[in-house]
Amino acid sequence: MYWNTEELPTEDQFSYWADVVCQAFTPLAPARTRRHLARSRHPRGMHGWVCSAPLTTTNCAEIASCTQRLTHGDVEVRRSPTEAVFVNLQLVGSCRGEQDGRQCTVTPGTFALFDTTRSYRLEFEESAAGEAWRVLSFRVPRPQLTTFLPQDLAVTAMTVDGRRGPGAVAATMMASLWTSRDLLTVASRLALDHAYTQVLATALGAFELPAHVDRAGYDAAVRATVTRFVAERLPLGAVRVEDAAAHVGVSVRKLHQLYAETGSTFATVVREMRLREVVRELVDPKVDTPIIEIAGRWGFCDGAHLSRVFRRHYDCAPSEYRVRERARAEAAEHEERTTTDPPFVATAGRWPRSTSG
Repeated sequence: MYWNTEELPTEDQFSYWADVVCQAFTPLAPARTRRHLARSRHPRGMHGWVCSAPLTTTNCAEIASCTQRLTHGDVEVRRSPTEAVFVNLQLVGSCRGEQDGRQCTVTPGTFALFDTTRSYRLEFEESAAGEAWRVLSFRVPRPQLTTFLPQDLAVTAMTVDGRRGPGAVAATMMASLWTSRDLLTVASRLALDHAYTQVLATALGAFELPAHVDRAGYDAAVRATVTRFVAERLPLGAVRVEDAAAHVGVSVRKLHQLYAETGSTFATVVREMRLREVVRELVDPKVDTPIIEIAGRWGFCDGAHLSRVFRRHYDCAPSEYRVRERARAEAAEHEERTTTDPPFVATAGRWPRSTSG
């Protein structure tokens, strides 16, 4: 999607920017005070443009505008439709950001993060040459990132150098994803979306764990990430342990150890997730797919294979489970209908006549 205030009369630009552009990302309150106007090559209106496109769960955008302040205050926090973290890579101009009691200055080649679940403020400045400030901004679902981060790791309103080390890898990946977005398949987008989140977490120091970090909690977070990875790929076919290990950045041996610590195995987790999907289809009254097709869809060799595994977990065949659970659901629905008082129904604008007394 693309928005540009240049196409509007000057007197309409500010309201368009506030009501349409800012709301497209997260609720923001823009402002241009006399101080902002004095330092801008545009002393009137709100000159700016935005180009936005989704990766998969992460949204990418390039934004440019004149000197201004953007506030995500308590009111905007309450209005935020989703919990997200914005990663703003400065391309031109600069930004002074504030959140969680910290302040940062972001210049070209560096980036900073801001969390929509709490208040923050951004002061964007045009370049010394009068060019519009410009950023590459990625909106990452908050749970997708925080899965990798220790709870005590401060990441908001902290300047990250995007010109060297892991920060350079993250910044380069942002630029590559943005310029290549139209050339990626759906599967590539999904894989790269999650890969970017891990690269970003690495740049933030998530994997440089100090001695006091709760290792058990960290391992649990890694297992949770693997579970989400498996859930996303189950409909696509086989889920290899090698792919899951690579997704969370550990060896296959380490991944097996993580599950052994809980008394389980990676294969067991995958099998149980497949069975849950089978059960979901079996009890759904809208789904009458043959058992053999359900088996194939969720990674079982055939109907006989599914029946063997299913019987070990549920002490019955899939077909028996389907009949029994649907009958239970119908009985419960019938009981609810017969025990619930009939609703009031207005007839020709009159109260219904009482049949008692």
